[in-house]
Amino acid sequence: MRSLLVLLCSPLIAAVLLWATLAACIDAPVEPGPSLARLVVAWDPLACGEPHRVAVELDAEDGAQAAASAPCNLGGVTVDVSRFGTYQGRVYAWALDAAIRSIMPIDVRIDQAIVRIDVETPR
Repeated sequence: MRSLLVLLCSPLIAAVLLWATLAACIDAPVEPGPSLARLVVAWDPLACGEPHRVAVELDAEDGAQAAASAPCNLGGVTVDVSRFGTYQGRVYAWALDAAIRSIMPIDVRIDQAIVRIDVETPR
C-alpha cells in the first residue's frame, strides 16, 4: 500500500519542484512603488495656436527629478513626484525639429497628494 502511495504521489511532487524552480528563474524585478504625490499643471487649451507639446521638468533639492509632457490642446499635464518638498523647474513648449520656446520657470511646494498650478499657455 505504501509503495502504491509513493508511486501515485511522486509525479505530483516532481511537478511541484519543477514549477517552483522555473518560477524562480522567470521572476521579474520589482517595479518602483507608486508616486507619493502629483503635480497638475494646467493652461488654457484654446490659446495654444499651432500643434505642439508642453513639457514640465522638475528638480528637487536632493537631486530627484521628474518630468512629463502632453499635447498643448489637452490643457494640462500631470507629473508624478516621489517625495514631498520644494521643486524648481520649467514649463516650455516644444515641437519636433523646432527649438524649445516659451520657457517659464516654476517653483512649487508639494505638501499634499495633489497640487495644482495654473500657468500661462506656452506657445
